[in-house]
Amino acid sequence: MRLLVAATVAALFIGVTSCGVPSATDFSVPTDVGFTMDGGPVAARTALGTKGSATSFVVVAMPDTQFYAAKYPAIFDAQTSWISAQSRVTNLAFVLHEGDIVDNDVDAQWGLAASSLHQLDAVVPYVLSAGNHDYLGSGWSTNRATLIDAYFPISTFAIHPWFKGTFEPNHIENNYELFDVPAGGQWLVLSLEFGPRDVVLAWADAIAKKHPNTPAIVVTHAYLYEDDTRYDHKSGRAQRWNPHSYPIDMAPGDVNDGEEIWQKLIVGNSNIQFVFCGHVVNRGVGRLLSVRPDGTTVVQVLANYQMLPQGGGGYLRIMEFSPADRWVHVQTYSPFLGLYKTDSDNDFFIEY
Repeated sequence: MRLLVAATVAALFIGVTSCGVPSATDFSVPTDVGFTMDGGPVAARTALGTKGSATSFVVVAMPDTQFYAAKYPAIFDAQTSWISAQSRVTNLAFVLHEGDIVDNDVDAQWGLAASSLHQLDAVVPYVLSAGNHDYLGSGWSTNRATLIDAYFPISTFAIHPWFKGTFEPNHIENNYELFDVPAGGQWLVLSLEFGPRDVVLAWADAIAKKHPNTPAIVVTHAYLYEDDTRYDHKSGRAQRWNPHSYPIDMAPGDVNDGEEIWQKLIVGNSNIQFVFCGHVVNRGVGRLLSVRPDGTTVVQVLANYQMLPQGGGGYLRIMEFSPADRWVHVQTYSPFLGLYKTDSDNDFFIEY
């Protein structure tokens, strides 16, 4: 299956160019090249050959949109307009923004970002994550001051039953949701600020423990690096743009990188099944499957396309979850270009 739920495949290609688009009868399943495993080699996997079912649901991830807000607002609009249209014909459960909504924390860019993202209001649930460029200081903030709350006030989200709260009053930068999905039950989403503080991780840990039987997703801007390992400033590996390299890291507990998030939040909560992030340029993609001491697994996925022409070309991550078969089909599609990325870094199956 090439996109989303089989029953609605044909409806998804309205307004899409023929280049890179499979036919509605193309249900071939590619072989996944596998994941890097913690402490081990790449593990070969064969994707399950199931088309999906009525209980399948879709999650769309929006990687760094900063250059669309700065230079290419038509691309931003194309993304959210397309998402809105899909919500009417698919089991689209929710949308995750992976941070760096804008390039600079200025009114002009937030105004454009708000114009695009508010197209989703009352259409499909969406979650915002704050990246380093969403703070004052052109990506190199000395504090966490931001205009995000002026353009996305809590009141925008609080009217919906799925929105459950924030770490700080009147600040959307750390938030959590409980989403109903077609398969029945709910999914918990924890959205955490760039390089989350110790107090934020403690808050998130308490929420995860309050819902131990609810599958959970963490979305945070900087977590995985392009070498398929977590950001880890103590490892000695050459990893650029670690949150600890930014001016907000002034005192112990002010910043945590991927490995610290893993140790302080994720390893101790077996209901957290996925982590999604952006931030990293150059290769801009990566994934890692980690196993906790209790044997449960966590799928961690990086996607960022800002280094491509036109600030990323409008590529989204479209993820179809099949709870009955416990797999996710991840695809990468640009509604602006009408194109897929079909290489193994951008079109793959994952088991969970």
